[in-house]
Amino acid sequence: MSDNGVKEPSELEKKIIRQIEYYFGDVNLKRDRFLQEKIKEDDGWVPLETMIKFNRLKALTEDFSVITAALEKSTANLMEISEDRNKIRRLPSKPLPQDTTEYRRNVREKSVYCKGFPLDAEVGQIQDFLDRFGETEHVMMRRDRENKFKGSVFATFRDKESSTKFLREEGLKYGETELIKMTKENYFLKKVEERKQKREEEKLKKQQEKERKEREAIEAQKAEFGDYEKGCILHFSSASDQMSREDLKEFFSEYGTVSWIDFVRGQTEGHIRFDKDTPAASVLEKAKAANDNKLTVRGCDLETRVLEGEEEEIHWAKIHENMSMVRLKKQQGRKGKFNKGRPAKTKGPRDTGVKYQGKKTVFKDDSDEEEGEAASGSEAEQQEAEAPEESKGTKRPLDEPEEQSEETPAKQIKTGEETS
Repeated sequence: MSDNGVKEPSELEKKIIRQIEYYFGDVNLKRDRFLQEKIKEDDGWVPLETMIKFNRLKALTEDFSVITAALEKSTANLMEISEDRNKIRRLPSKPLPQDTTEYRRNVREKSVYCKGFPLDAEVGQIQDFLDRFGETEHVMMRRDRENKFKGSVFATFRDKESSTKFLREEGLKYGETELIKMTKENYFLKKVEERKQKREEEKLKKQQEKERKEREAIEAQKAEFGDYEKGCILHFSSASDQMSREDLKEFFSEYGTVSWIDFVRGQTEGHIRFDKDTPAASVLEKAKAANDNKLTVRGCDLETRVLEGEEEEIHWAKIHENMSMVRLKKQQGRKGKFNKGRPAKTKGPRDTGVKYQGKKTVFKDDSDEEEGEAASGSEAEQQEAEAPEESKGTKRPLDEPEEQSEETPAKQIKTGEETS
């Protein structure tokens, strides 16, 4: 007998009470849409005929009288039985708590994560295990996409003291397996950190893969074009809108042989390549010594540095890549010459007898400064590929070599990229 004279519930009745109070408890009822809809139909009453269709209750009993007799022995005072004893409901005087910040904080404080249960374990077994530390309001078995138990649960105890007692238990085992446990909040924080770390690892992996491909490209370029002259390329910045390649060449030619200038008017930075006999560092030293340690071109004090190491390798790789593209275009152009004069394959008639006329396009001289500034490149062959259409439209002199040498001096190149 209990203190109020009510006979103590049997083990079966304890399980029935526990199961029904779980269904109508704060945590489950907030998320159980089916039960919420049933409650709306009849002022909160739910027929026992409906309740015994719930698998876990059905496994205990389908006898209405056994269920009602068990609920009458509950000390939680959560449930109410109808007069005809065919319906039950949560007491109207105990409505669901409002979803406030305080309520959510309270739920977080008494909710835990636990991992290490057998994959064939049942929720009742896990619930009984956790009840050793205090009664649980809710136990959610975590499942994968195939609905298979993952061996871990989220559990919410009725009070914070019970969850704290559970978490403080050291070396806790289920069978022979030691359990991993933490607050539910810490579990999610850990997962966020793990995802962040995973993203960083993937980002690092992509960066390493990119660097590997760049190294391979550099090695491939070296194999095709040979090694490059180191220390010949000068990077500059802080250029004005009015600065031109001619201004740069005029200034730096006093201190070394300028082989190439990669710069377009309107940009603020670019590259200057010097002859191997006058390395960029030497040119820079002479220019600064002669100009009070300043490099002033068209009223602008340039900021400069000599390319070194990986930066220099990547720059040369781009030069060689541009050269390869120019060679490919030339080869394709030669193939096109063999087809010159042959009738094009068309679906319509080959000759309609109509002659089209249009005005002629007058090409400007290549030496025009504005046209010359419109293109940029890093190599003699690249220059031909990227030069303005006006320069591409001119005939190549008969004595011009089939391919421009990579080391052709700037003054011998006659396209818009030329520095002289």
